Amino acid sequence: MRTIIMDERCKIYHEMIDELDESYRLMHEYDSMIHDYGTAVLYQAESKIIHLVGEKPGVTAVELSAILKKTPSACSQILRKLRRKGWIEQTRNADNNREYNLNLTPEGWAIYEGHNQFEQRCYKRTYHNLGSFSDEQLMIYVEIQKKLNETFIQDVEESREASVNKKPESSHN
Repeated sequence: MRTIIMDERCKIYHEMIDELDESYRLMHEYDSMIHDYGTAVLYQAESKIIHLVGEKPGVTAVELSAILKKTPSACSQILRKLRRKGWIEQTRNADNNREYNLNLTPEGWAIYEGHNQFEQRCYKRTYHNLGSFSDEQLMIYVEIQKKLNETFIQDVEESREASVNKKPESSHN
């Protein structure tokens, strides 16, 4: 077995990545849960769309997919659910017959408000929890995260290129 000798900086880097992995796990768990915003219980993806439609009344499904960096098909599936539940309505765009503008129904607005109140409590809690850090330290974190994201983009692109036309091997139980 080969021993890898790590200097202190490398150890700090590994600790940083471990903490980032834990953050991802927690965010994934949070996003997978249903949330009760007082007037309705819904998934994070649904509340995100309700929030965006509330912030940008008249937005189109194509615009939503671009904002969320999701496929139009993925957005359309969620929008269909939200329309069936009576939280979002769509109207044909007067300037472009092929587009539909999205708006919240009165019930959708109630969910939007409940979600905003919940989100503000979360932001306030996080903001206060970071109170011991200086503005300079927070800006350093932002710069570090941007650099990490640049690398993550490269990792995604490399993995995407390597996986073109390749399928995972099937496992036999």
